[in-house]
Amino acid sequence: MGKVRCPGSIKTTVPEPLERKCPKCGSVVEIWSDEEKADCRCGETVFKDVKMTCVVWCNAAEECVGDIVDVKKIKADAKKKAASEGNPDFVKEVQEKIKKEKKSD
Repeated sequence: MGKVRCPGSIKTTVPEPLERKCPKCGSVVEIWSDEEKADCRCGETVFKDVKMTCVVWCNAAEECVGDIVDVKKIKADAKKKAASEGNPDFVKEVQEKIKKEKKSD
């Protein structure tokens, strides 16, 4: 049987509502945390904020999705991108932040 939860998950599995502003009309649009996008009443598609994928920062990524994606390549590419943008320690900083949040839960 497959895993029920990601071994590196620190968030609850219960979806939560998020509010985003429509870039076209300015209305507030509700998007659930387990969805990537929602449609505004004006017809515009509103997306969640882009966040770094867990594959980049999670130490359990290879165990979780290693048979599906090349985890090492994704992590290496993320580190290169962070370095080219002037913050070579970005991935490490995110990992440390996640660890602190996990300890406080």
